[in-house]
Amino acid sequence: MNNVNVNQEYNIKIIKNFIQDLSFENPHNLNGNNSDNNEIDFNTSVIFKPYDNNYFSLILKYTLDCSSKQNEKKLFILELDYFGYFKILGNENYDQKSLAEKGTKLLFPFVKEIIEYITRKGGSIPILLNEIDFNLK
Repeated sequence: MNNVNVNQEYNIKIIKNFIQDLSFENPHNLNGNNSDNNEIDFNTSVIFKPYDNNYFSLILKYTLDCSSKQNEKKLFILELDYFGYFKILGNENYDQKSLAEKGTKLLFPFVKEIIEYITRKGGSIPILLNEIDFNLK
């Protein structure tokens, strides 16, 4: 039987992951305002923290700020901090950048699902995130 928490490709294991902080503010009724004429400001960041004995954690921070282009009203604000705690398998040397990339790729499906669900249930068109491309220059 395979251990589903172990990712053989990345040589890291998710020990735990959870929503650390979640806020969804909907100051205006979104019903009937689901047009394509809205503007979404999207910000993301990753906080890496190393621990002893081959452990590290990541916090993925996402902020989505949606406004109407027609009347510049704030439609919604979503803020999500998603925490992941990992164990490094094996004795290979990894740098912080590669661990953050690997951990982010493992946590991303959870974040994507949460943002889609919250925006849909909040009365908006569901926001579907694209995979993060770490190779952009």
